[in-house]
Amino acid sequence: MSPAQTAVTAVTAVLTQKFEVSPESIRPEVTLESLDLDSLALAELALALQEELGVPVEEDEAARHSTVGELVAAPNAKRA
Repeated sequence: MSPAQTAVTAVTAVLTQKFEVSPESIRPEVTLESLDLDSLALAELALALQEELGVPVEEDEAARHSTVGELVAAPNAKRA
């Protein structure tokens, strides 16, 4: 699995399992705010992705205005 696919899989898994977001609503253009994630949830999301992907994910990378696509791209850019 490529790093990009790994990031997509990790983001999808964390959002669906930890935050009970429906898989159908996870699309690259969707903002984290539209998925009803509050600031505490965003901090938990950043931590969970760090653990899942093994690269730092800053809380500002998982901000309310961020899209799912941007969230996926951030860890991939750090691996390159």
